[in-house]
Amino acid sequence: MKTAWYLGHRQDAVAKKAILVGDPDRVDRLAKKLDNPRFLPVSRGLKTVVGDYGGYGVTVVSFGMGAPIATIVLHELADLGVEKFLRIGTAMYFPPAQGGDFLVSENAIGFDGTSPAYDKTDDPVPADPAFVKQLALAAEGLGQTVHTGLYATFDAFYRDMFALDESSRDRVDANRQMLADRGVMATDMETSALLTAAKVLGVSCASLCLGTVDAITQQKLGAEPLAAGEDMLFDIALKGIA
Repeated sequence: MKTAWYLGHRQDAVAKKAILVGDPDRVDRLAKKLDNPRFLPVSRGLKTVVGDYGGYGVTVVSFGMGAPIATIVLHELADLGVEKFLRIGTAMYFPPAQGGDFLVSENAIGFDGTSPAYDKTDDPVPADPAFVKQLALAAEGLGQTVHTGLYATFDAFYRDMFALDESSRDRVDANRQMLADRGVMATDMETSALLTAAKVLGVSCASLCLGTVDAITQQKLGAEPLAAGEDMLFDIALKGIA
């Protein structure tokens, strides 16, 4: 019986479908939507709950932030037999998307350091197209505005995606223009690496994010619509993966 190195979970403890979240507090909030939730021991801060939704088993695991850890979690779970992965969270968005819309990855460009370790390519890496369709239909069925399109993934949030100070502004502005020219819909810190690893490992994967920061104006979604959007994000994710 296999046991994951970092997660510490046994093969018989996890379900075949997995939702990967950044914030460990989201594991607790998602658990409230599952039947028979079972929390597994926390290892290295990676919180896990396994439960049922719509008659299917679902594993929910937090990874913190960034492609390296997110990909470790996916790789270990795939080694334990998990077959389908959904990364959910928040993302910066480009028009025509608006704050509070939902963004599903059709594919992703990797500007991160993890993706090339799995596959060195300059081409966008595709998500599972059938899964993308399931997620879009789930969002539409719940009356939500959903966009499917191209993600771009970076490692250095405050150098490549969001200018925290003047020293980063020119670099971020140049990236923003480059991404707009390439038709990017959303940017985050995980999707490309997860899609690339999933392709190599032979598992299904996609990303579903709530648009929370306008990539052009850098305006953030307010607290109330963010909380409501997160709750809807959970519902779409569970319906889409089940």
